[in-house]
Amino acid sequence: SGVGKSSLVKHAQQILKNGTTHFISGKFDQLQQAAPLFAINTALNEYTNNIIQQGPQTTLETKKAIIDAINGDIGVLTEIFPCLCKIIGNPTIPPIKVDSIAAQNR
Repeated sequence: SGVGKSSLVKHAQQILKNGTTHFISGKFDQLQQAAPLFAINTALNEYTNNIIQQGPQTTLETKKAIIDAINGDIGVLTEIFPCLCKIIGNPTIPPIKVDSIAAQNR
């Protein structure tokens, strides 16, 4: 702890920032370690808020890109990261139930 990891991430973010790149980051919090994927959820929440602030055109473009990339697993993604519903809306089809091995690979 205290070796500058967060500073390094912020510096990398400034270098990588341009009109087509989205850089998101989350920080591990020992108090939240019981919450699964807490850091990723925090990062995606920041990302969705940023996209929404950019206006409806950006939100629609992002929604289309997410749906095109994820396709049939939208329900799985929004179940794990509900903040994405701000961009893509609530899925109309629930996630397909799969066996435990396939579920681990999702």
